Amino acid sequence: MLILKRFHSLTNTYLYYLIIGGELLLKGIRNIKDYSLRTKLILVFLAILVWLASINFIQIYLFMGYVKQYNDMLETITLTNSINGVLKQKLNDEIREIAYGKVPFEDGTQYEHLKNMYLNLEKIEANDENKQFSVEITGVRETLHTTNQYIDQLGEQIQGAASADERSITYEYITILSDLIDEKVQLLLQSTLIMIEDSKNTISTHLKRDLTIYIGSFIILFIMAILFAWFISNNFVKPIRNLGQKTNKLAEGDLTIGVIPITTNNEIGDLCRSYNRMYDNLKDIIISVRKTNDLVVITSKDIHQSILENQLAGEEVAEATQTISINLHQQDQLIQQSVSTVETLFYMHNEIVKQSNQINKHSKETTQLSIEVNDQIIHFMDKVVHTFANLRPLWSNPNEQHHDFLQIKENFNRMKLLLMESNVLCLTLYNSVTQPSMTNKTEETILRIKEISDEGHQLSEGIENQILDLQHVFLSTKTKLKQNSEQIYEATQQSSSIKNQYQRILHLRNQQQEEIENMKQNIQVAFDQMLKVRHSISEIEQSSRINKEQIVGIAAMGEEQLTTIEEISDFSFKLVERIHDMERNMKKFTL
Repeated sequence: MLILKRFHSLTNTYLYYLIIGGELLLKGIRNIKDYSLRTKLILVFLAILVWLASINFIQIYLFMGYVKQYNDMLETITLTNSINGVLKQKLNDEIREIAYGKVPFEDGTQYEHLKNMYLNLEKIEANDENKQFSVEITGVRETLHTTNQYIDQLGEQIQGAASADERSITYEYITILSDLIDEKVQLLLQSTLIMIEDSKNTISTHLKRDLTIYIGSFIILFIMAILFAWFISNNFVKPIRNLGQKTNKLAEGDLTIGVIPITTNNEIGDLCRSYNRMYDNLKDIIISVRKTNDLVVITSKDIHQSILENQLAGEEVAEATQTISINLHQQDQLIQQSVSTVETLFYMHNEIVKQSNQINKHSKETTQLSIEVNDQIIHFMDKVVHTFANLRPLWSNPNEQHHDFLQIKENFNRMKLLLMESNVLCLTLYNSVTQPSMTNKTEETILRIKEISDEGHQLSEGIENQILDLQHVFLSTKTKLKQNSEQIYEATQQSSSIKNQYQRILHLRNQQQEEIENMKQNIQVAFDQMLKVRHSISEIEQSSRINKEQIVGIAAMGEEQLTTIEEISDFSFKLVERIHDMERNMKKFTL
């Protein structure tokens, strides 16, 4: 089991280092493009050497492990045999000599033999790293411990002068324990041999597997070496071939070849980078020159066209200056007319001021009249109010008279009722006196009462009719008075409205007066501004004279400019011809 565990440990270690080597190799492949060619070759050589050395080291380490396992097994067998053979036999012989009294107990070597047995047993236990023989080793140790106790007992019996029978019994126990040690050691030896056989088979299998891995590693190393060689050669052969082809095309004047792709940072990469920089600079220069040439041609044409236009413009300027001179002369005349117009306006302004003063005077008179009218209206209003106050009692008295007439009518009604009642009584009395017992005088009296009653009834009817007529008259009077009162009230309302309107007119007249005053002030300000305008016009007249003189000078300068522009036109034409020559030379390059 120890051999198997060590074998697995070594195999795992080998695979671990193999994986690490693969990762380092992949990192190197990813970053190898940034190294120089010399560094690449050295790194590849070192990688192959390290890989080869690691394979050999791992194989040697595994083989040494197998050898160590085999030596440990042989040592375990040797130690077991020494315990079972030499040491046990020496211990038995020494105990027998001591028991028979041939050798004193103190001078015997029995404890040294036991100690050697203990040491051998500890070595066997130390070699048993997986504790596979712990039970057998424990049994042997316990037996040795018991044997040591009986040997101590035998020494005590000898020193205590015990009987021969007691010593013989102790000796017999020691002999039995010695045989038991032999059995225990034989059992340990048997287990060791079985484990050794298993380990032997395991080691044989692992050796075959390690040999296969070793051969496979060498094959992989050989393939990786070929891949490294191909990769490194491809890194500088392909760029150099591409560089040669592009350089030949560049020498032929073809600038459409493009740059070389850079995948490394070594000497080949620096060479390609230098070529690309040279190509880019050359292409930029050619393109810049071509663009500059095109711009120069266009600009020269524009200059030539501009010069022609300037030549025409110079002629137009000369004509314009003459026109300006004529216009300035006309402007001088217009300014003089403007001065006379301003003087006329000044005179008109004075007239307007006079008129505004007259308007102001009329406005004041109108204001005074409005005040008088307002006073008259107020007086009229007072009269109307007084008249309305006088009519109010007349309006209230008919009401009282009407009330009195109503009371009279009520009284007459009551009298009529009484008369009717007396008439009824008289009739009743008459009916009663028709009896024979009544006298003629009573009958006459009753008849007279009836007559009076009839007359009173007629009188009451006449009074009632008169009262009704009088009531109708009073009602008509009351209606007319009420209508007059309403008309007077409406007249009062109209008078109030007229008063308000006149007050508003008065207010508007006041505002008109204020506006007229403001207009007068504005006219005065306008008069001051007219004076300033008159002064400004005088200055403009003076400036126009000066401008006229300057324009005459400009006309002369325009003639000189026309001469200069003709000379520039000749130079520009020559420049365009030279630029065309340069353009024909630059078109030899192909972009």
